[in-house]
Amino acid sequence: LARRYGVRPAMPGFLGKKLCPQLIIVPPDFVKYTEVSRLVRSVLGEYCDGGASGLVVMSLDEVYLNITRHLMERAGWPPDRRTYWPRVTPKTPLLVCRCAKNNKDSTVNDFLVTSSTSNSPSKFPFTSSDKDSSKDSTASPSTPSSIISLVVGKDEALATCLLCGMLIKSGPRVFGTSAEEAVREMRFRIFCATKLTCSAGIAPNSLIAKIASDLNKPNGQYLVESTLEAVEAFISPLPIRKVPGIGYVTECNLKAFGVERIVDLWKRRGSLYHLASPTALNYYMRITLGHCEDEWANGEGAPVLGFSGQRSACQKSMSTERTFQDCSDPDILQAKCRQLCISLVKDMKEAHGKTVTMKLKLDTFEVRTRSQTLPDYTCSTEIIFQCASEILKDEAKAELANNSRALTLRLMGVRISNLVPSAMCQQFRQETLESAFDRGFKGAQGKENCEVPASTYHIEIQDTSILKTTLPTLVIEKEPTAKDNSNCSTTVCPVCSKELKLKDLEQMNDHLDTCLSRQTVLEAVQETFTSPQPSTSNSPSVGVKRPVRPASFDGPLDKYFKIE
Repeated sequence: LARRYGVRPAMPGFLGKKLCPQLIIVPPDFVKYTEVSRLVRSVLGEYCDGGASGLVVMSLDEVYLNITRHLMERAGWPPDRRTYWPRVTPKTPLLVCRCAKNNKDSTVNDFLVTSSTSNSPSKFPFTSSDKDSSKDSTASPSTPSSIISLVVGKDEALATCLLCGMLIKSGPRVFGTSAEEAVREMRFRIFCATKLTCSAGIAPNSLIAKIASDLNKPNGQYLVESTLEAVEAFISPLPIRKVPGIGYVTECNLKAFGVERIVDLWKRRGSLYHLASPTALNYYMRITLGHCEDEWANGEGAPVLGFSGQRSACQKSMSTERTFQDCSDPDILQAKCRQLCISLVKDMKEAHGKTVTMKLKLDTFEVRTRSQTLPDYTCSTEIIFQCASEILKDEAKAELANNSRALTLRLMGVRISNLVPSAMCQQFRQETLESAFDRGFKGAQGKENCEVPASTYHIEIQDTSILKTTLPTLVIEKEPTAKDNSNCSTTVCPVCSKELKLKDLEQMNDHLDTCLSRQTVLEAVQETFTSPQPSTSNSPSVGVKRPVRPASFDGPLDKYFKIE
């Protein structure tokens, strides 16, 4: 009802009150929403190929399912298996509207007739006799029929009363064997289980089904036949805003180049080739063909399981946000940010993320998003809060510097993306330098203790006049064991004059190579510092201005690089 006054989802409460002064804002109850969503999925699981595990759950109120196999089995069902009464259980009361019986001054027909000048949905498809129809309809005084329709839905078996929310028609329902009848049966059973109406789209793939489900809202359904002609006739004249993934900004950009309907995406494909990214262009072209990659529906590929164990779309990010009264107190904003981070980590469960994004809506309704990538995957509340808190502080400083006022927010959200399961974090984690050195050191030492005892090393101070500085050098000397001493021979190095205990000639050669290499490097550096620099005072070119050589363009920059 509030939608008819212009109220929309996610609209601020004070704006909704201005559009509809009688608006009643109901506090959210997510525990109840989750339980009702579970009941809906339990009903749909009986029709889905693969049962409840075959459902593709997008959110609490959006589910995709493949009913191809069910329709093949349904063709042989007897009528009694397709018959249902409008009640929760066999012994519970009927879920039927009794508003006309409670109001003695009105009849049932008063709740079914709408004014011909009304802007409400089309008239109810079934009416009583012509004699009853000619009567003056005097619906409820608080809700006159000349303003709104008191019936929600165009289907006789599923239409509900706007006042009490119950079904208009009583008695059992016998559903057919076609796809439309199967979906009507689903919607009827969902209402009996939850007392909630729902809309549905029936199509060859999820993209067309998603668009079709929006056409007959509320409490309706729409069928698109599984033929190329039917899909093209359905999708071509639709506005581009009907397509999932095309929002307000993208719509404005496309309209600037003459793309207003889906068929225009194909006509303007030459311009879009230069305007859109390859990924976006590929998506636009698939939209014009009504194509959608439904691997889950065709049974191709491995199923993607969500955290609840049910098949779901591959989740790449998680977020949480809250709307509150305008607030500019930094301490309160930081406290709200911490609460959001705690709530987000609870939802993450076994996932780890790497990119933290803050969504900030100012009191001017300007929306800002700021992101920062962490050095490693995490699910820690403190790490996520520290990153989000720094973003919030930077925005407050920028607002004070640019607009000379405190940062005032009315909405704050935290999102973490680049999600991977905790078991796969090691595969995506980049090795640090510390871990690489540690791994190499442990590999060289083998099973020996990596710690060097203090008695096995000493520090030598080398005075190198070449570098004009004194450098301390750490010399590690391993204490030979009794077993090693029995096989070692004492030798004096002819280069460094040190007494060495070596096992064989190979160790002696290694030591000599090290000493000679060190000596060669020192001599080369010393020659560099002590060699006389060529004098430029007598050079005939001193003070003479050389002509500037013109720049030559012998080819592109790529010619100077060799790629193998």
